[in-house]
Amino acid sequence: MKRCLMLLPAVLLIAACESFDCTLYNYVGLYASFEREGAAVQINDTLTITSGKSGPVLLNKSLNTASLKLPLSYWQAEDTLVLSVQGTDYFLQDTVWIKKSNQVHYESPDCPTTLFHTIEDVRSTHQFIDSITIIRSSVNYETTTNLQIYLL
Repeated sequence: MKRCLMLLPAVLLIAACESFDCTLYNYVGLYASFEREGAAVQINDTLTITSGKSGPVLLNKSLNTASLKLPLSYWQAEDTLVLSVQGTDYFLQDTVWIKKSNQVHYESPDCPTTLFHTIEDVRSTHQFIDSITIIRSSVNYETTTNLQIYLL
């Protein structure tokens, strides 16, 4: 009995060390919304977004899109997004360049390392995008709007 009582603190200590919870919602992504003439809008036609001209598809044939949630590259200093809008009788394509810095975010040895980003500059072509404003430059676990995309 005495031996069991002596082992109890060691067992509790080991159990306490192994109970670290990693962040459940650890998605680090860019959040953007669309606006026209001072009001929030949605793109009703088909919207597809790729990473570069021949890069992977990040958003495929989305309809009635009012906001975006997109991943950013881990180590590149600038990401290229190609936004394509297709209607019944037209096709428009804009390219967006997002210049950013990347910071390693470490929580614990039990959790995976993630990267946070700081948006430094955004520019685009102007086929259907008028301008883009950086609302919040820090891209991390928070789900708030980073970019406001103003449509023509």
